[in-house]
Amino acid sequence: MDRKKSFFLFIILLGLSDLLSAQKKTEKDIWSGTYMVNEISKGVSRTTDTLEVSRIKDADPRDIPASEESDLARWSMTSKRDGGKDKMTVKRFLFDVENDSDAYQEFGWTDLHKAGKINCIDGGHFFICQTQPNTAVTFGKDETYFTKTGIFGIWLHYGVVELQKK
Repeated sequence: MDRKKSFFLFIILLGLSDLLSAQKKTEKDIWSGTYMVNEISKGVSRTTDTLEVSRIKDADPRDIPASEESDLARWSMTSKRDGGKDKMTVKRFLFDVENDSDAYQEFGWTDLHKAGKINCIDGGHFFICQTQPNTAVTFGKDETYFTKTGIFGIWLHYGVVELQKK
């Protein structure tokens, strides 16, 4: 092969290599953004808060339990209701079949998650999930929640809220 062809082949392979590695590194961030929190009482919805969620640096595996090392992605979340004073870190529901971690199982959503129909993040005393708009989500066997926007949250002591991403 002459030098021009070798150089051309080298450039193409280098470009493909960069393209493939870039594809591995990019991941769609479905969580970052601004959310209106709408509490629904007696069929009436009212906005009670605005949440800001943004992607932050991955967790350091040395600083977290070994059971959480399969997903290091993290987001920060602030509430406008409290003036943005308290910034909390949230993480995706763990789903690692190899290590027997399935946070979706508790709610009966494992099959939905495997099918790409529900994703959730966990903030400790609350979690937020995304599914398709106009979906009835079943909790266990008895409770069902209909989400118009496809984004809902469950807060300890507050219950279910509908979120709307701006």
